[in-house]
Amino acid sequence: MTSFLPPLLKNKKIILGVSGSVSIYKSLEVLRGLQKLGASVRVVMSNAAQNFIQPLLFEALSHHQVLHTNNQSWGENPCNHIELATFGDVFLITPASANTINKLASGIADNPLLETFLAYKGIRLIAPSANTKMLENKITQDSLKKLESLGICIIPPLCKELACKAIGKGALAEPLEIIFRVLKECFKQDFWLDKEVCISGGGSIEALDSVRYLSNHSSGKMAQFLSIASYLLGAKTTYIGSKFPLTLPKEITSIQVQNTKDYLNALSSWQKIAKNRFLIMAAAISDYIPKHTHSHKLKKEDLGETWELELIKNQDILSTIKKENQITIGFKLESKEGVESAKNALKNKNLNAICLNMISENSSPFNADTNNITFISNKICENLGEGHKLDLAFQILNKAKGL
Repeated sequence: MTSFLPPLLKNKKIILGVSGSVSIYKSLEVLRGLQKLGASVRVVMSNAAQNFIQPLLFEALSHHQVLHTNNQSWGENPCNHIELATFGDVFLITPASANTINKLASGIADNPLLETFLAYKGIRLIAPSANTKMLENKITQDSLKKLESLGICIIPPLCKELACKAIGKGALAEPLEIIFRVLKECFKQDFWLDKEVCISGGGSIEALDSVRYLSNHSSGKMAQFLSIASYLLGAKTTYIGSKFPLTLPKEITSIQVQNTKDYLNALSSWQKIAKNRFLIMAAAISDYIPKHTHSHKLKKEDLGETWELELIKNQDILSTIKKENQITIGFKLESKEGVESAKNALKNKNLNAICLNMISENSSPFNADTNNITFISNKICENLGEGHKLDLAFQILNKAKGL
């Protein structure tokens, strides 16, 4: 589930609150996902939660004693709501039942879960899970609005078939989406909260006929990791790409494209409505495209022993796209003389910065989780080193703040 991410929560301490809901089984997956990102997780359960899953299962997975009504202690090795409230960097309640939500909003603390939440002062998130009618009841909706106004992040439930067989809003968000929200609350920065970031990725797909096409090896991973980093930092993020190798957070606007024209139209549409814009062009747009495209499949009997493709030079999106009131960062892949070539592109394409990838017989960024990038602007030329593409994405966006 989170295997494509580096250990972003290393040394973080997370309190996982669990209330009574049939979706409680998903909280086990959330727990494991948080651990795989490096977090230490401790669990506190409401009384109703124990009707669905025994504390022993959470203890076996978390490797910590679970706090519940029957085991609060205040001795030499305390396990109580005050001690646990001082433990965590983040407090996440998933699932949060309608009963728990309404009690929290009213300040009621009649079980260890509610007591701990009331005593906690750090980052707080709630993932509701309830029958649609219970969730949409004005009492519950007012409670959610009140909790959100207090700075508590509400993770929206899904609309799907519920345990009662009714179809409606109320299903617990998917575990990966919950984890993305936790990460966002940990990583968001004030600078990015009013910014809109668009990242293009993947290789353009230029049709030869109805079944064949001209493209390249770009996987879209670097662009999608940039999209994830932008989202986690708090920016309103759009990903425009031909390939989707990763699962992106639902709050990222994703636009599927294929050829050069598709990319250009999508980028132009984004520019018309976006404000405080940052555009990162990581897509590998074809330098040459077929002069003729056929609407039907060409038969090899008609083509003969050789197929002489006639290609024409493609338009350069990065050179022609509007750049007013926008920070524009390009990407360039080279096999030799990389820095000088990148500096020339920086000037000729009127960019604020450019990210240089180098490819050799022994090293290639294609479809890899790691990369080696040199960040170049009019002021600096800095090698960011080799590392995970998400770590490099954070570095690139940090550099972008100074452009």
